[in-house]
Amino acid sequence: MWSDRLPERRRLRLAERLRSVLPAPAEGSRGSRTPLRVPRGGAAPRPESVAGELREQTRLFWLDGGPGGHRLYGWPLATLKVRKGRATVTGPAGPAGPAGEISFRAGGFDLLEAAFEAWGGAGGAALVGYFGYELGGELEPLPPPPPDDLGLPDLHLELFASALLWDGKGWTLESAGAWNSALSPIEAERLLDAARRRPDPEIPSGRLAAGPVVSRPNRGGFEAAVSRIRERIASGEIFQANLCRRLEAPLPQEAVWPFYLRLREASPADHGAFFDLGKGRTLMSVSPELFLSVRGAGVETRPIKGTRPRGSSPREDRALARELAESEKDRAELTMIVDVARNDLGRVCDPGSIEVPAHAELVTLPTLHHTVSTVRGRLLGPNPADLLRASFPPASITGAPKIRAMSVLTGEEERRRGPAMGAFGWISLTGDLELAVAIRTAVFSKNRLVYHAGCGIVADSDPELELEESAVKARAFLTALGAAE
Repeated sequence: MWSDRLPERRRLRLAERLRSVLPAPAEGSRGSRTPLRVPRGGAAPRPESVAGELREQTRLFWLDGGPGGHRLYGWPLATLKVRKGRATVTGPAGPAGPAGEISFRAGGFDLLEAAFEAWGGAGGAALVGYFGYELGGELEPLPPPPPDDLGLPDLHLELFASALLWDGKGWTLESAGAWNSALSPIEAERLLDAARRRPDPEIPSGRLAAGPVVSRPNRGGFEAAVSRIRERIASGEIFQANLCRRLEAPLPQEAVWPFYLRLREASPADHGAFFDLGKGRTLMSVSPELFLSVRGAGVETRPIKGTRPRGSSPREDRALARELAESEKDRAELTMIVDVARNDLGRVCDPGSIEVPAHAELVTLPTLHHTVSTVRGRLLGPNPADLLRASFPPASITGAPKIRAMSVLTGEEERRRGPAMGAFGWISLTGDLELAVAIRTAVFSKNRLVYHAGCGIVADSDPELELEESAVKARAFLTALGAAE
């Protein structure tokens, strides 16, 4: 169950095992932020250039936050993975052995809790990565998930002691003093200077896919699934469910970086990501949706429901936006999901603190119109694992009631969602965090690129229109790929 926590003895034992890979942070260590200088007469390098430079030197983890905020990471201290209930943790060589790797039975949220027991409080350090959708099976009894043909971890987090932060004007180095392994300001400025001298990245045109783009299920299968979910809604079993189909195509390894540059160009987002996971695997996202943000005791989530494409003229664009804003179906769908989000946060927040300061606000993105609501609360405790156990997976990509809707979706979708429809972002070891919902997310593995497009199905959903909405959500992916379904 979501409320089950690790017994204290087990948590302490797991923490000791993690410290065999990476010692506890130095007592009293603090984080720091240092503004980085630009050579006289020079301009600060753009995030794209810094990302390109980092990518040549190390495995790049880039939280691509649009024009006002980027976080770039390299050279992790430790890597934490969970797959099918088994955790693997690697780090600097030490008592664990020459490779600095240990493996043991543990779930993803248990591992996160143990990591905070082992290393919590280290200011300036952060865990960065993703929580795959199927981790929800750790929290509630769900049917076995669909087949897994990508072999990706259910959880992949990297612990970093430093980050390069871009605020739209200049660069800052965020560092942890806990392990004496963070980038120094001098090293960071050298990296920025190398990035400043890089030529602008060339974004190739034409087709990147090495074969056809296939939908799983196919169009007929997706429409039939919509009809079956409508029957379940009519019978009172559920009220809403977010049904996904997966688009996939073969892609050469060398096309991964150009694909991401094209994807972010086609659909700039406030919560983008490029994570080089190693072993020829990459996560790329242009998500517009905030899952969880924590600053101190304050927590916020911003679920999105309701979609319309941008119009081909200003007049058509305004008409589509107005149609969405006035749609009773879309407003009802969002209201149901807001209720799920309020319930999730209410599990770990002061009950009197839950509020909805904004509901069904229209948000216009480069390729889409959406409606979004804001739910806020005040946390009763500082443990991020408790918050994630209470609220994962994100409400907007499950349904209502949440657990029953997830069970229904397991039987309707042909492949595991994996990282898609889960969450990604950063978690500070002091407790603050920012995680996005992994929508508009592509994953590269085994020389294939896969992308999930989901739609909220309600009582009056039209199968053809839901298929059309999923195609709208896949438009940026296909544009970046240079291919059609």
